[in-house]
Amino acid sequence: MKGSIQRRLISITGLVLVVFLTATGWVLDRTYSASIHQGAEEQLKLVIYALMGVAEEEGESLVFNQSLADPRLAQAQSGLYAIVIDDLKRTLWSSSSLQSIGTSDVFDFAPPQDLAPGIFSFAKIAVPKPRFQLSYAVIWEGIEPSKVTFTAIVDQAPYLEAIDDFRQNLWLGLGGATVFFVLAQLLALRWGLRPLLAMQLEVRQLEQGTRRELSRAYPIELSRLAENLQRYVTHEQSQRSRYRQSLDNLAHSLKTPLTVLRNAALESVVDKNLLANQIDLMQDTVNRQLARVVVTAPTIPNTQVDVSLVVRKIARTLEVAFPNIDLLFEAHTQAQLLIDEGDLLEVLGNVMENACKYGKYSVRIIVDQAANTSLLGRGIEISVEDDGQGIPQAMREEVLDRGSRLDTQQSGQGIGLAVAKELVTLYQGALTIADSNMGGAKISLFFPLKG
Repeated sequence: MKGSIQRRLISITGLVLVVFLTATGWVLDRTYSASIHQGAEEQLKLVIYALMGVAEEEGESLVFNQSLADPRLAQAQSGLYAIVIDDLKRTLWSSSSLQSIGTSDVFDFAPPQDLAPGIFSFAKIAVPKPRFQLSYAVIWEGIEPSKVTFTAIVDQAPYLEAIDDFRQNLWLGLGGATVFFVLAQLLALRWGLRPLLAMQLEVRQLEQGTRRELSRAYPIELSRLAENLQRYVTHEQSQRSRYRQSLDNLAHSLKTPLTVLRNAALESVVDKNLLANQIDLMQDTVNRQLARVVVTAPTIPNTQVDVSLVVRKIARTLEVAFPNIDLLFEAHTQAQLLIDEGDLLEVLGNVMENACKYGKYSVRIIVDQAANTSLLGRGIEISVEDDGQGIPQAMREEVLDRGSRLDTQQSGQGIGLAVAKELVTLYQGALTIADSNMGGAKISLFFPLKG
């Protein structure tokens, strides 16, 4: 799936943020509107309670001789109105503010029919103007008919204006918060994705040849990826170097046989044995160089290999090839390595075959856990010892030198150990040579544990 990770994260977080803040704004808007309506209802209740408090009986009717609690009831077009009617729909009293707006509007303020006593009825009036209306019916003993309905009305305009102001400020605030959070998220993503951008730049520099390795200052989440990429880079660099050196060695090694063959072709009598020897020499040279070229390791191994099973598999083969050698195997741990099984077979096969070839009577293989101070880590150590003559101290570096001429090394000794060392190094391990307690050489292979 193509596309920018940063663009995807910004898109999804922006969408979630817009949906969340929109839902939050809608809830807040509905809650505030409901509170405004409830406040209007409570205000009208106070007006009705005040009217009931100043109402007095006069004959079979009610009069309101005291001053009203809210002076707006006496002001024309004040926006607050009140009316009191009996059960026969006769107006017992109406506020001055209501009388000033005309009889047509008074008719619109009629309370709901069949309103039960003791029950408040709150309603919204749409025409002729938006208003809130609250009616309350009581049984007033001493007058006929005894059911009296108090109705208070207030214009919605001030409340709607308050709701509109709140709604405008709310959406402006939420819009500003959305922009702020999106920008903050963008900055946070750019800071969080900076290691990926740095890795991208370093990989581009590797491709252009201006850089040889990746830096190691990566967060934990990217450290394993950087390690695998670095292993791949090291693998490619070593492969190119191996090709170049093998071709140089091959060209140098073939110069002498070709010269001999050219001179022999000019002779009147051809020495067939000489030709055969030179051809065999050339074939051996080509085979050795090809063996060096194909040495490689997977850039990202992903399988756990049981070391004991690999050792036993090689031992069964060597017991047939070297029937006079007694192979002793000791496994002090259940060793599992993250390595390609073919590479482990190549390494152990070369080392164990050399031990059998140069040992006299016995070869011992030990697998155990160990710590390597130079590699600063714990891992698995595989030791292969023989009871032969061993490898002299002066020749140990030479037999492990990758650039050494193979035809100058002891027969069979250098190529196997050189190949083994290359493979172990590709897995960030180490190969060391020491003296064995059995009298011969001790080859130790250390593989760090990856977790």
